[in-house]
Amino acid sequence: MTTTRLMLLASLLAGGLVMSGCAKVPEGEREIEGVRFESEVAQTGGALEVSYRVVNDADTDVYVVDSVPTYANGALQTASADTVYVLGSGGSRAEVSKRIFALPDDKDFAQMPAVGWVKLAAGEEMKRNVRVPLPLEEYRPFDDDSVPELPDPVEEVVFCIGVLDLRDLYPEGVPADVTGLAHSDSAAESQQIFCSDPASLD
Repeated sequence: MTTTRLMLLASLLAGGLVMSGCAKVPEGEREIEGVRFESEVAQTGGALEVSYRVVNDADTDVYVVDSVPTYANGALQTASADTVYVLGSGGSRAEVSKRIFALPDDKDFAQMPAVGWVKLAAGEEMKRNVRVPLPLEEYRPFDDDSVPELPDPVEEVVFCIGVLDLRDLYPEGVPADVTGLAHSDSAAESQQIFCSDPASLD
């Protein structure tokens, strides 16, 4: 699968190591031709600082996952742009992400967690900054083995974002009152996942 890739830029700044790029790990179900992703991941003191940019040079609208639901007092709360999923990504690598996940097999939910998105029309772009406290604290959409657990110790991290092409799910166009999607197989199949290059943690 072909994606836009940037050369890895690594430099020591006052706070720590900065990594930028767009390695795509893990693989998404969909390739959206014309969407570009750029990112910087920096360890600064007691936090992971992520800056990223998504550019839509495609000929269709896309939807960038921008907010993730949280839990408080045993209940699902409204999705927040300050929340990210934190899970394993193989070996000693962690994934910090805003994306949709396929549903685990044979699992029922009283209330399905849903992510929110930002609509990017053709020619538009968005920029975001995310700050994640260190050490990383695991936060997975599902508590079974369908989503990898956070490794211990974590030696490196990637930041991932989900970008959705919803023409298959909404052939007549996405209704104005629809502002996000629950995790599902069909939603995951409409998503391309872009990730930063791995950044080492102290």
